[in-house]
Amino acid sequence: MIKNVAIIDLDTQRRKKEIISKIKRIPPLPAAAQEVLTIVAQNPQDIRRLEQVIMHDPSLSSQLLKVANCAAYYPASQITTIHRAIVFLGFSEVRSLALSLSISSVFKGKKSRTGFDRQKFWEHSIATAMISRILAGELEIEETDVYFTCGLLHDLGRAVMDTCFPQDWKRILNLAEENGYSLIKAERTMGFPHNVIGAWLVKNWDLPSIYHRVIASHHLPPGHPHFNTDGAIIELADYLSHELGLGLYMSPHCNKTALANYLGLGQERIELLQEHINKLAEIAEAISKGML
Repeated sequence: MIKNVAIIDLDTQRRKKEIISKIKRIPPLPAAAQEVLTIVAQNPQDIRRLEQVIMHDPSLSSQLLKVANCAAYYPASQITTIHRAIVFLGFSEVRSLALSLSISSVFKGKKSRTGFDRQKFWEHSIATAMISRILAGELEIEETDVYFTCGLLHDLGRAVMDTCFPQDWKRILNLAEENGYSLIKAERTMGFPHNVIGAWLVKNWDLPSIYHRVIASHHLPPGHPHFNTDGAIIELADYLSHELGLGLYMSPHCNKTALANYLGLGQERIELLQEHINKLAEIAEAISKGML
């Protein structure tokens, strides 16, 4: 019996080593994304610096202007400069767009070999990010954009699996589809939970600890030793994003009422937010198209 446990442990350690080795080959976080995260941490209202960061990245500038001119934002006339985009959309929105487009560029260029719908993936990530920011605002948390980033990154482990482990990822997708599982259930069955892999990636990117802590914990139930308020915000936002129809496969198991109560929001307050949340679907779809 002891030998069997030792073999299982050895296999687990080998798999972990293989995953981390491949994660280290993923390109570093783009300079623009690093700069935006620094702005969020140091001076969240530094408009001039944000404008310069975007303008120094022609590809990012082009993508951002394309998204800013989409129908979801209802521009009265064409937006042709980053400065005008900031004036029209607002500093916080442009900052979030720049971060989203920059991070997605890490996984851009190669088509998925597994049939994984990357637009739906980014659509869900963006929606979760925006809802996370709304929930953080309701909780009167000052740094709401930190929660936008947490929501944006929460499922990044799935992009890693699609890119680095296509055969394993294809088996997970088939398992979820054939058995009506949520993706997290299929991942756990196969020993590939995206929350753990995503946490390893952002740790390798040397991002602040809140990001890998939240990514690692956003599927944990209340009562788990590592369950925490930050993870609960993202878990609830993730579930509300699925309720919008912006999820991949079945929604993960989640007690929405228990999470809302734990956060001190309550079901009635969540319902009041629902109308605002429902308007996010069109914007999330528009941004995700700009990320491909």
